[in-house]
Amino acid sequence: MEKKVLCRVDSGLETLVRVVGLLKRKRFEIRSVNMEEIKDSSFANLEITLKDEFNLGFDQAINQMEKLVSVHDIKEVN
Repeated sequence: MEKKVLCRVDSGLETLVRVVGLLKRKRFEIRSVNMEEIKDSSFANLEITLKDEFNLGFDQAINQMEKLVSVHDIKEVN
């Protein structure tokens, strides 16, 4: 099963590495990643498509991502 998650995060490579590293440590398979800066802002939109191979639950992925300081808003997109 695949789900798409859209996040508003701090702009920069460090944030991307932090989020992707967290998801890989939690054993989620990342299918795609797209990060676009928001014009005239220090934020970026981060879109991640996840596959849950081990039935860990997408809610767990979202809860873990919410704990990161550089992630400001998360929503699931269908």
